[in-house]
Amino acid sequence: MPDFGLFLGRFHVLALHLPIGIVVVAVVLDWVARRPLHQELARASPYLWGAAAITAVVTAALGYLHFSEGGFTGPSANAHRFWGTATAIAALLSWWLAARGRRPAGAAQLGAGVVMLALVSITGHYGGNLTHGATYLAEYAPPFLRSVLGAAPRRPRVESVAVADPYFDVVQPLLEQRCGTCHNDDKRRGGFSMGSYDSTLLGGETGPAVVPGNVEGSELLYRIGLSPDDEDFMPAEGKTPLTAQQVDILNWWVAVGAPRDTTVGAVGTPAAVEGLVAAELHLGDATLGATTPEGIATADPELVVGLVAAGLQARQVSQSDPRLVVSLSAPGVAIEAAALDALATAAAEIVDLNLTGTALDDAAVTSIGALPVATHLRLARNELTDDALALLAASPRLEHLNLYGNIGITDAGLETLAGILTLREVFLWQTAVTPVGAERLRAQRPDLTVNIGSTVP
Repeated sequence: MPDFGLFLGRFHVLALHLPIGIVVVAVVLDWVARRPLHQELARASPYLWGAAAITAVVTAALGYLHFSEGGFTGPSANAHRFWGTATAIAALLSWWLAARGRRPAGAAQLGAGVVMLALVSITGHYGGNLTHGATYLAEYAPPFLRSVLGAAPRRPRVESVAVADPYFDVVQPLLEQRCGTCHNDDKRRGGFSMGSYDSTLLGGETGPAVVPGNVEGSELLYRIGLSPDDEDFMPAEGKTPLTAQQVDILNWWVAVGAPRDTTVGAVGTPAAVEGLVAAELHLGDATLGATTPEGIATADPELVVGLVAAGLQARQVSQSDPRLVVSLSAPGVAIEAAALDALATAAAEIVDLNLTGTALDDAAVTSIGALPVATHLRLARNELTDDALALLAASPRLEHLNLYGNIGITDAGLETLAGILTLREVFLWQTAVTPVGAERLRAQRPDLTVNIGSTVP
C-alpha cells in the first residue's frame, strides 16, 4: 500500500463519526415526520439518507485503507471490518428506500432505520474494542453483565501492598491503561500485544519486550525511557506517557524477574517501591503493613532540594536507606552546568544515577567526580570516550554500567573495565567495541556479563 493510501486510512477514525450522527438524525426525523404537524420534515429524509450512505461508504473505504496498515488481528478486527461493510451496504439500501418511498416514511423505511441503528452500534462496539481493548466496555460492569459479555470476573480489590499480585494487580492494569489501546490481541501494533503475560514478554517485531531479570535488555523499558520527542518513544502518537513512578514500578518488576502468581510481600520489595505500588493501587501508607522496615531514615533535604532545583529527579532508596536514586527530570535533554554541580555536591549519597541521552561527555564526568556509593550508572547514548572509563573506575562499588550508544568507547578501554573488580554487568551495544575485544574481556573477567549486541561499523 502506498504511503498516501496509509495517510488517507488514518482519517477513518475521524470520518466514522459522520455516518453515525447522520443515521441517528435521519431515523429521528422519519419518526417525527409521521405526525401531521411535522410532515414537511419528510422532504429532508432522502437527503439525510443520501448523506448517511455517502459518508458510510467513504468511511468503510478509509477503513480498508487503515486495515492495510497492518497490526489489526483477532476476532474484533475481522468483525469490525465485516459489520462496517454491512453498514455501508445497508446505508445505500436505506437511501434507495428513502428516495423511492412515500411520504411520510413507511414501515419498510422505518424498519431500515432501526436496522441501521443496530448496525452502527455493532460496528462501533467492535471498533471500540480495537481502540480501547476488548475489556474496556465491561471493565466496570456488574458481575452478571460481565459474564453475559464474556469478560472474566474482576479481580477483587487488594487491601494491602503485601498481598497484591505484582503482575495481575499492578503491572497488567498499568500496561492496559497506558499501552493497551495499540497493543492488544485485536490491534497488535508492531506485532506486539499486551493482552496476556506471555504475549507481553514475547514482544513483537523487534524481539522480546521483557527479559525477566534484565532491565537493560528489555525493549519495553528501553522504549518508555526514551525522550518523548524520540521517534521510538512509547507510547507513540501523543498518547499519555507513563509517569516516572510507573516507569520505576516496571523497572522493579522486570529486575526481580517479572513475577506473577505470587505477592509483592513474597517477592521482597524495597520500601520505596512499596510506596510507589501503594500509590498505583490507591492505597494509603498504612497498607504497607509488615513489609515496611521498622527503621526509618530520611535523605538530606538540602541535597534533594538542590538536585530538584537543578532539573533532576531524586528519591531515596527506601524508608530505611536515605541514599539517592537520581535521574534527569526531562529525559533526552542535554545536562546543564547547574545539574552537574548539584550531582557533585550529592555524589556521596547517590547509589543509582541515570543520565541516559543527556549529551554527557568526559569533562562532565570529571566535574561530577567519584561516586563512592554508586552501584548503578546508566550513561547510554552520550558522548563518552575511553578516557571517561578511568573516571568511572573511581566508583568503588560500581556493579552495573550501561554505556550503550557511546561510540567513543573502544577496545582500548576494556582493560580499564576489566580492572573494576566490583563490576558485574556492562552494556556495550552500539559502541566501537569489537566482538574480539568483548571476548577478550569475558576471558579476563568470567564473572562479568558483557552485553555487546550490535557494534558501530
